[in-house]
Amino acid sequence: MKSILVISLVSIFNLFGYAHQTNEAFFTIIQKEKSIEIQAEFPWTIRNALIAFNPSLEKSTNNKDFENTFIEYIKENLILKDENGKTLKFQSFKELRNSGHSHQNDYQIIFKGSLLFEITNTIMFNIYENQVNYNTVTINSKQKIFKTKKGVTHFELIKSKKTNYWYLSILLLFPVAYFTYWQINRKITANH
Repeated sequence: MKSILVISLVSIFNLFGYAHQTNEAFFTIIQKEKSIEIQAEFPWTIRNALIAFNPSLEKSTNNKDFENTFIEYIKENLILKDENGKTLKFQSFKELRNSGHSHQNDYQIIFKGSLLFEITNTIMFNIYENQVNYNTVTINSKQKIFKTKKGVTHFELIKSKKTNYWYLSILLLFPVAYFTYWQINRKITANH
């Protein structure tokens, strides 16, 4: 009876104690006026991804080495582009307080720029063939979720609808020119 109770408690702990799989990461991406703010939830295995990216970390005890590698890893695996195809510049990151889950690491990542259009997210693809990144994108209070995984490493957002009206000006110029020509021609004909 005692072993059944222990197995039940362990099963419940496993069911509720681990919110995410080790091959899943979650990104909340919000476009601000002049920056893109990302809240990232990585499983504890992000450390393995960093070590695979920079094997010298295996023997490092310096936290700065991990921070520098993290920045380079983000720059290489989380690429944001604007509507013109220009890559947005990584600005900063900070580790957020853990929300009670010791098996995950939360970060705020900031990119400089606006008009977000394309996102490539290959974080942790270097350690898991079946890695899935869930990207929740919010722009102008509209939210959409995209998944990136092997074979689907990036996605595009809908371009903002900026209409150029120069062609309408040209189209309107023809009737105005014809009407002016017609009026001038009518006056000349009436005077003869």
